[in-house]
Amino acid sequence: MKRFLLSFAFLAGSLVSAGQNPANADRTLVFVPKATNSQFWIAIWEGTKKAAQELGYREVGFQGVASAADVTGQVNIFNDVATSRPAGILIAVNDAQALSVPVERAIEMGVPVVTVNAGVATDKVRAHAATDNYQASALGARAFGRLIGGKGTVIFIGIDASSENGRARESGFRDTIAKEFPGIKALPTQHSLGDVSRGMNITNDLLTGNPDVVGIFCAQDNGGTGAAQALKQRGVKAGIKLVSFDASPDEFQLFLDGFLDALVVQDPFMQGYMGVYALDKVINDQPLEKKFFETPVQIITRDNLSDPEIYDIMARNSATLGIMKARGIVRK
Repeated sequence: MKRFLLSFAFLAGSLVSAGQNPANADRTLVFVPKATNSQFWIAIWEGTKKAAQELGYREVGFQGVASAADVTGQVNIFNDVATSRPAGILIAVNDAQALSVPVERAIEMGVPVVTVNAGVATDKVRAHAATDNYQASALGARAFGRLIGGKGTVIFIGIDASSENGRARESGFRDTIAKEFPGIKALPTQHSLGDVSRGMNITNDLLTGNPDVVGIFCAQDNGGTGAAQALKQRGVKAGIKLVSFDASPDEFQLFLDGFLDALVVQDPFMQGYMGVYALDKVINDQPLEKKFFETPVQIITRDNLSDPEIYDIMARNSATLGIMKARGIVRK
């Protein structure tokens, strides 16, 4: 496992490290996630802790708001963390504009900042570890289009209007559908705001008003979980295909039970892992050959879970690994 993680991270040559730095023993890093209400951010934190251990850091703190909709709360938490002057901060921002000034101020104070998963609107951040959200959503849209036979009315549930990731995923989905599946009509976007109940309500309302819907695409796990719960309660799953980003425990269980047809799965563990290696370079004023460190995306179906390249991504998340073990899913 360790050999795989190291070899993957080191595909980005600028992240090569000589090993533990004795000076790191007294250094603390802090990860500020978008929210604490999703296992996705815990998986990123697990990746940060693994890399920090390898590099000899004392610990990685975890401080975040309950909901990604709480932009002001995240700004306040980030400012408090920066004032405490940790060795470095990793952050997944909820609003690229709102966090730009606080991030710039922290860097000016001498606190290195690296973004993971969701970037910020400033050139002062030297590294960003994330998915290419446009391409990931385009990949998901192709799988979705094939599932519904390339025609029909569909629902798109986004994240929120201020989310950089959300905008990229909406563009990737809509551009791909318009270009490659002209027979598909996508209804106007509704935003789940990262809330399961809201995702469920949106799904119920749109299905009631649009009985011809044949598919739903969700840009985030909590929206996908809510949509799946709505389909489960309505008993209409057989006629509607559902594809969603990510694989939080509740969403993954619903997927295994047949209430989602495919998942667009990122690699949150590696986002955190690579983010810390990049942050370590910034802390120690070492060069980075590039700014964007892209992590892989896979389309997950119930038929390919045991494939090595799929299983390995899922297994790096302790929550999904536990579920797979409980279900008897093993690596080929």
